[in-house]
Amino acid sequence: MKSFTLVSILLILDGTVGLNWNYDQANNLNWAFDCDFFGNDLENARSSGEQCGPRCRQTSACTHFTWTNYNGGTCWMKKGQVQKNSATRLTHSSAVCGILDSSSSGSDAGPTHGNVLTTRHAVNEVGACELPKADYAIRLPVALGNIESLGNLRFDPKFCGHVLEIDCGNGKHEIIVTNSNLGGGLDLYASTWGLATNNKPPGQTFCNVKLSDRNIFRNSGYQCYHATGETNNNYYRNVGLFNTNKKLVVSAKFKGINGAHRGNNGYWAFDGWGTGDDRVTFFFNDGTSHWVYLRDCKDGSQKQFWS
Repeated sequence: MKSFTLVSILLILDGTVGLNWNYDQANNLNWAFDCDFFGNDLENARSSGEQCGPRCRQTSACTHFTWTNYNGGTCWMKKGQVQKNSATRLTHSSAVCGILDSSSSGSDAGPTHGNVLTTRHAVNEVGACELPKADYAIRLPVALGNIESLGNLRFDPKFCGHVLEIDCGNGKHEIIVTNSNLGGGLDLYASTWGLATNNKPPGQTFCNVKLSDRNIFRNSGYQCYHATGETNNNYYRNVGLFNTNKKLVVSAKFKGINGAHRGNNGYWAFDGWGTGDDRVTFFFNDGTSHWVYLRDCKDGSQKQFWS
């Protein structure tokens, strides 16, 4: 690990003694003194020990970290999934290591959420997610809400185009998130409601729901789309990555610039000069990433309608 091979011949490793872990509620992370996570280095920056965890949280793909007093204080940010027992205890050190709390840092694949309020959504529309017109393997749409019973599945743009498995009493069905239903629960479009509820009259029911690892398109592999027809605009681009199984895109970068959602959709907008020969990198909730050349992102200006 770079931080210790460079700076500390005085550290003596002792992996047999347990660490005393603390929880930082303000920054949603676990941390301990005198420990290190070896390998998986992402990047490093000068920092105080107190700011290393927050800095990791603000850095795309960072999932855990080690702080040392090297160079007046250095935060060694790391990627990939680890657990507390992956840390190595160090003696005679001032090092601090920590792990971002997965419940708040993007590990969104979790257990089934039961008894979720579900309603019927009787319209024909594109929906807030603005998914591109394509050959979809999953064609039952839902507007995803943000009530407490949805837990870690409460609506966020990263869920756009992902598949949920629901059971509303008429068997399990896979549905695709196409819209937001802020203030509510699962709002099933007419086609979904009919199958999921065995054609109950419009009204309310309650369903179990979890994230599925199914892809939305019939063709395999990641698919990058432009949100608009401006595929050759060298000063602005708005792109999204779909067909990623259960992996959720939590951030994106283009030429060192962080992208931002403009609306409740899964696209990432970037301002500034760039060409089709430049790469856009998408970062997933599991700490991995995937890049594509901008020229390989498809025109997504034609949108899919859902009903």
